[in-house]
Amino acid sequence: MASPQPCRSSSLLLSALRYSDRFDYPLTLEELWFWQIRTHFSKLEINRLIKNYKFKIENYCFLPHRQKLIPIRRQREIYSRKKWLIARRVGESLRRFPTIRAVFITGALAMNNCPENDDIDIMVITIPHTLWITRFILYLYLSPKSYRRPPRLPEHSSPRVRDKICDNLYLDYGHLNIRPQNLYTAHEILQARPLFDKSSIHHQFLAANPWASEYLPVAYQESLKKFGKSNLIENCKLKIENLTWLLYPLNLFFFLLQYLYMKPKMTSEHIGLGFAFFHPNSQRNPS
Repeated sequence: MASPQPCRSSSLLLSALRYSDRFDYPLTLEELWFWQIRTHFSKLEINRLIKNYKFKIENYCFLPHRQKLIPIRRQREIYSRKKWLIARRVGESLRRFPTIRAVFITGALAMNNCPENDDIDIMVITIPHTLWITRFILYLYLSPKSYRRPPRLPEHSSPRVRDKICDNLYLDYGHLNIRPQNLYTAHEILQARPLFDKSSIHHQFLAANPWASEYLPVAYQESLKKFGKSNLIENCKLKIENLTWLLYPLNLFFFLLQYLYMKPKMTSEHIGLGFAFFHPNSQRNPS
């Protein structure tokens, strides 16, 4: 790769810092390389470009006058440890559900960047024709145990929702392609971390969203490398049991039941038989 022009390249690198700054998250040099936006600089080039950058302390880089983010990040890492313990405990419970093939941590916790009062965002992947059946059963299972965040609360971070599960994204594995296609969504896809994955869903999820590489090329390529050079079709092909078609009418019934309940209160939700996106705070989705 030809040597980049220093001024222009430094400006391109700053775009990653500007994005992470929205979330009060300074980047290490390794993260700056991994999360670079629309560029593909090597680690050597990153180190050379950042060598004379003034706004860095220890291994953290940040925008001018934003050094206060370093202790904020470290404190949030401490808060996140507790939330991970809760998430893993819930994940072990959800693993027993036969219609759930994978559960991912998304949002701030996936980056260990949770304020103390944050809830815990999860993405649930189901087998086809069972999404709305599964969601109904999870509601009955999680709510009495006080794991699930109270419904219809507008906030994402407050004592009322602290450490509660926010199951705000459901997909069946026939609907793994995510929209809208923007930087925020690409980041969410690539930072998602599985609590469990029964059927190589994570690999298939990344393969279903190749467009994310246009925004975060290094992060996308490095994420795929974790799965080696195995044949995606052979190793990640998911056996769809014939019996799931028998569940289609029941899934449709539970979809209509929940849709009619939610319809008077719906705002930015995007739902269908094989997908459900719930965003308690749609302003968390910068383009």
